[in-house]
Amino acid sequence: MVGSAACHAMGAGPVSAHVTDRTGPWVVICNYPAWPSPYFAEMERHFPHALRLDFAAHPNMLAKHPGPPGVINLHRLKRLYRKPSGQGTWAAAEVLVRRLETLRVAGWRIVWTVHNLLPIDGGPPTAADRYVVRRVLDLADAAMTHTHSDAAHIRSLIRAPVTVTGWAAPTPASGRLPAAARRLARDMADVDRAVLVLGNITAYKALPTVVDTFARATRRAELFIVGPSRDAGLLRELELRATRAGRVHLFPERIPPRHVHALYRAADVALCPYRIDGEWEFFTRALYPGSVATALACNTPVIAPDLPAIREMTGGAPHRLYTPSAGPGPALTAAEDQATARLPPDTGEVGAARWRAMGAIYTQLARTIRTT
Repeated sequence: MVGSAACHAMGAGPVSAHVTDRTGPWVVICNYPAWPSPYFAEMERHFPHALRLDFAAHPNMLAKHPGPPGVINLHRLKRLYRKPSGQGTWAAAEVLVRRLETLRVAGWRIVWTVHNLLPIDGGPPTAADRYVVRRVLDLADAAMTHTHSDAAHIRSLIRAPVTVTGWAAPTPASGRLPAAARRLARDMADVDRAVLVLGNITAYKALPTVVDTFARATRRAELFIVGPSRDAGLLRELELRATRAGRVHLFPERIPPRHVHALYRAADVALCPYRIDGEWEFFTRALYPGSVATALACNTPVIAPDLPAIREMTGGAPHRLYTPSAGPGPALTAAEDQATARLPPDTGEVGAARWRAMGAIYTQLARTIRTT
């Protein structure tokens, strides 16, 4: 189960053999700084012992796996061939693909949990990124997506079956909030209209343009941009524009996923921008917007581009979706002038039910793929 697998040190030897049947274990391949990743930690919390998960940082670690071949569940694919800085190389991409080919010949089944079809942080996707995606889709025995709209696109690219798991957000942590989250939530609660952009400060959000648009479209609202950045040049540009615009608060630090609920609940609206021009056009076909999922879980009204996955996820929830030609300006003006009615905060039961449903879907797929 996850609890014991999480004790493996990053970069250690082969994962232990939690064999549940003669077809071997379900091994999540994810080079996340801590095991399990937040996604699978949530699943284990709400649906314990669903798959008896093991974890490995890279498929190379399975070369001497002691038990029979099982299922390789690729997760956060970019981390398997990109450096922490976000840089990727053809050599690392080739190593990943060749190892997967070898393991599949040896009897391993490959499942890809598709958060996003291509990497979305850092710069635009590279040729190496597109090569890895194409080859993994060719090798995969199954793919898993969070929305039906993503599944429709993935089915056009893959021969294997695609399963829709649904989506869920991090469960709020109990106990006292960290000082940074507590201070930010207080600052947002103290202003007339707080607009929150939370997550990595990266190119696909076009945040300098967002700041300029916000300054033109609003008169008294305050914009809070919260999240880490690996791009020093982008951060400097954003700082300059924020200072020039006024009413913009920049906090370039990471807030742990289980504490972000405090910020979403303090905000009057969550702004979730995505570029869809040029090299970011692929967002129009497949996108799992984690910021949208978390805002919806907190019943915070959402402003986001009108994209298939976002349209599917926001149905029935307070939201304003904008077209690329209009941009977020009109939606920001409307959010300032006409407060959107908010639903009561989720007690946690809805989120727990979502995670349990996802765990059940993973378990069913495990039974199917291990016996076919």
